Parts: sequence; C-alpha cells; structure tokens
Amino acid sequence: MVSAREWTYDGTELAWLQERLGRSATGPGHVVSELVPSGFEAYLRVFHRFEATDGSGRTRRWQTWADEAGVAFHSELSHFSLPDERDEAGKPMWQTEAGVLDSRSRATLARCLAGVTGDQGVYFAYDLAALCRGGEEPLVRRSCLADLESVREEVSDEVGSDGPEFWWPQDRAWVVTTDYDLLSTYVGCSNETAERILGDAGLEALPVTPGTRVDWYADRPGPRG
Repeated sequence: MVSAREWTYDGTELAWLQERLGRSATGPGHVVSELVPSGFEAYLRVFHRFEATDGSGRTRRWQTWADEAGVAFHSELSHFSLPDERDEAGKPMWQTEAGVLDSRSRATLARCLAGVTGDQGVYFAYDLAALCRGGEEPLVRRSCLADLESVREEVSDEVGSDGPEFWWPQDRAWVVTTDYDLLSTYVGCSNETAERILGDAGLEALPVTPGTRVDWYADRPGPRG
C-alpha cells in the first residue's frame, strides 16, 4: 500500500471519500479504515479467488485451502499463512491477482449491489493507477453498474487492466475498494447489503471492522509497514 499521495483531491469526485479515510490509532501494518470511508454500518473483506497456474481453469477458495491445511480461516488471514504449493519445476501451483477482483467475483458483487442500487449512476475511480501513469488527477468515470466491464475496457489504455480502485453509487450507500497491492477487496455498506453479499455463494467474504489489518503480514510475524 502507498500511504502518501502526490496530488490533491480538492475539486475531484474522490474528495469526499478521501476525507473519510484514515486511522484512529497508531499500530502495525495497514487497516480497513485506510481503504474504505468511515460511516458505514458494515464492512466486508471479499477474497480474490486463487486460480491454477496449469491453465486448467480450476479455482480454489481461501477457506478451502485453509481448511485443507489446518489453518484458521479468519478476516486477517494472509496468503503467507497458506502452504507454498509448487509443481515439480518449482512453479507456484496457485495464484491470485493483486489489485483486481477476479472476473467471476466482480460480476457477482456487482449483481449483489445492483439489487440495492437500482439504475442510479455509479462512479468508477482510478487513483494510484492514474498517478503512476502520469495523470494530472484521479480518473473517474460515471456510468451504471451494468457498464462496469465496459468502463474497465474503455480506460485500460490509460490506467491498465486492474481496478477500479474505488466504486460507489451516487447516493454513496456503499463503497468498494480494491487496493493495488492487496489480494482482497473491501466493501463498506449497510447491514442489509452486507447480508446480501455474505449470503451469496458466488462470493467468499467475511465481516471486518475499520481496525482490521489488511496488509500481507496481518497474521504473520515479519515486516510491518
């Protein structure tokens, strides 16, 4: 994660969101409140699926892998706590993407949110991705949830194929955040919306709090930062 930014959000669509980010106390690592604005009833972690590296198209859930390895499945679980499984050539057998929710989970999450959002406008924002590619301000597109994939394709030449980093509806009833170097996506929303997401078999999600650790070493001894 990047804790310092090189531009101002004043006058941008991200200004309200950035004003509500931060942490109330010092401590190790990074926490949910640095990613998702304050003020929501519920917060969730949505795990990015692991995919087999052999091209078979197989996927694996975090809980399945954890259960098979005898590792507790919990809201601060790090991928470093899962076994390092490699093939005969020493190549990792499973991988998941940082900075982008896998396509199946992304579509399912959008469907869950559409049930409470209706046809109102939705903002899709690229912050660090725009900064790293020389943008003068965050790149924000306003469309509808049904256009999520079209927006991603439209802006890919400008900000790459990851993200969006933030998406939220016009009424700001929820926010989805996918940080560029994390293997999970985080959501702030109402209790009702959280129940929708947690109850959908197409998503692997757990409740979190604003103080839940999100960094790679959350449940592991090692570097903190």
